[in-house]
Amino acid sequence: WRIEDITHDRVLVSPAPGQPGRMPFWHGDTLGRPAELGEAIGSFSRELATAPREKALKRAADAGLDTWAADNLVQLIEDQREATRIVPNDRQLLIERFHDELGDWRLIVHSPYGLGVHAPWALIVNARLRERYGVEAQALASDDGLVLRIPETDQDPPGADLIVFDADEIEDLVTREVGGSALFAARFRECAARALLLPRRDPGKRSPLWQQRQRSAQLLEVAARYPSFPIVLEAIREVLQDVYDVP
Repeated sequence: WRIEDITHDRVLVSPAPGQPGRMPFWHGDTLGRPAELGEAIGSFSRELATAPREKALKRAADAGLDTWAADNLVQLIEDQREATRIVPNDRQLLIERFHDELGDWRLIVHSPYGLGVHAPWALIVNARLRERYGVEAQALASDDGLVLRIPETDQDPPGADLIVFDADEIEDLVTREVGGSALFAARFRECAARALLLPRRDPGKRSPLWQQRQRSAQLLEVAARYPSFPIVLEAIREVLQDVYDVP
């Protein structure tokens, strides 16, 4: 099925036989793993991966794991190394590439640095995929890295150049892309409500969420013409600093 329209009380769809489904996604309020914790996990993984098995088991036990947990953790790291030769850590990330069952490319970036880093990274990777392939390819983020789905083309297989950016351009790219995201729309709605720009018709009753979204979208449509509008600036600040870990 293809979604044609979403109203306040129904979702309108039409049949779409033969069309590959988009990758599923979830939007939640979880903050994800902080980059500092991700760095610590990556450092610990590197320590275990480079040590002989007995030393790795002792190090895991010293960290507070019981025999079963230590053995499982060390075995997991050994399996990863056997499968990909490299265990992703705080100093070295890993890119895995393969064809999925539809014949499209999947690129998986293994990284411990958490959703605050990976979510804005996925946002600008999506922009590059759009620019390079001319289609709506997909990059999804989690605490443990990125998953990219790229249509099969006559071009060279996708590689690391797709995900590497100059550090100086990151903030501008993320700021440019985030304006059209669902996250920005939600944060803008919250900021506008706090600023009393979305008054209720009846102060004694709570406005339905669909109604808040509708009025917020109308306000954003006007406010978007004025990039220095305070609520727009605050919503961008919240996204870049509170939700994402752009630095």
